[in-house]
Amino acid sequence: MKTIATNDIEPITECKARRVREFCEEMRISNSTFWKFVALGKIKIIRIGGRVLVPAEEAARIASEGVNQ
Repeated sequence: MKTIATNDIEPITECKARRVREFCEEMRISNSTFWKFVALGKIKIIRIGGRVLVPAEEAARIASEGVNQ
């Protein structure tokens, strides 16, 4: 059995991605508006298993630049 030293594990200091509901609440947009922007290619998402997530970098970009309608 392989052992892993605890100093080899990098602690998670911030959220790397947000779930759709969290993202919508933070950006104050509706779920339907979110999916409209995804369909238009204005919000990038990632899918992991059955989850849909918005990467933290994408959330930061939208928070600073906004989404061009």
